[in-house]
Amino acid sequence: MSLKIAIVDDELHARANLRNMLLKYCPDLGAASEAGSVAEGVALLRRDPPDLLLLDVQMEDGTGFDLLDQVSPVRFNVIFTTAHDDFAIRAFRYNAIDYLLKPIDPDELAAAVGRVQQNTNFALLQKQIDNLVANAAEKSFPRIALPTGDGLVFTQTNNIVRIESFGNFSHIFLNDGERILASLNLRELEETLASPPFFRPHQSHIVNTAFVKKYLKDDGGYAVMSDGAKIPVSRRNKERFLDILKLA
Repeated sequence: MSLKIAIVDDELHARANLRNMLLKYCPDLGAASEAGSVAEGVALLRRDPPDLLLLDVQMEDGTGFDLLDQVSPVRFNVIFTTAHDDFAIRAFRYNAIDYLLKPIDPDELAAAVGRVQQNTNFALLQKQIDNLVANAAEKSFPRIALPTGDGLVFTQTNNIVRIESFGNFSHIFLNDGERILASLNLRELEETLASPPFFRPHQSHIVNTAFVKKYLKDDGGYAVMSDGAKIPVSRRNKERFLDILKLA
C-alpha cells in the first residue's frame, strides 16, 4: 500500500518542485495533498492525516513548529524543508529530526524518505517534536537528543562534561558519571553544540568549558576536567581556548 503524503509550503513553485521529485525519485509513494499556509496545513492534517508530512519551516502565517504544536499528538512521520536557517538547522540536529535544505537534492530526498518509512515509534517522535517546539519557543537548546544503538537518549546539554571521539561514534561523559555512546562523530557534535560553552581543544575531544577545573602547561597543555580527565589542548587551539575560559 502506498503512503499518503502531505506537502505544506507557502511557495507554489516549491510545492510543485517537491511533488515532481517525489513522483520521479520515490514512485512507490502515493499522490501528495498540499497546503499553502500554517492554517491550511492544520486543517488538512486534521481532516486527512498523512503517513508522511513534508513541512516548510518559514511561512507567511507562522512556522512549521507552530503547525505541529497545533496538531499534536503527531501520528505521522515528518521531514522538514528549509532554506539556510541556522537556528532551524541547529534545532533539527539537537532533536535528531530529518530535514532537507532548499534547493532540495533528489538523492537526499529519497534517502530521507527511506529513513522515515522505517519509523513507527510515534511516541518517541512526539517527544522529539515536543522538544523541538520548546526549542523554537525559547530560542534556546537546553536538551539534546543523542542517537544510540537502542534509539535516542535525551539529556540536558549543561550536564555534558566532555566528549571523546570513538571512530564514527562518540563517548559522551555526563556530570552524574553516566557515559553514552552516540552514533554521531565529533565533527557533527561540534557543529551542533554551541561554542561557548563547548569547545574542541583537540581533534579527539570536545569539552564543556563550564567543567574545566584548571589548565596545566606541562606536556604541551592540558585541561583538567571535573571528572578528573586530562584533555590535551593543541597548540593552535590554545589561545582561543584560554580566551573562552577567561569568559566562563
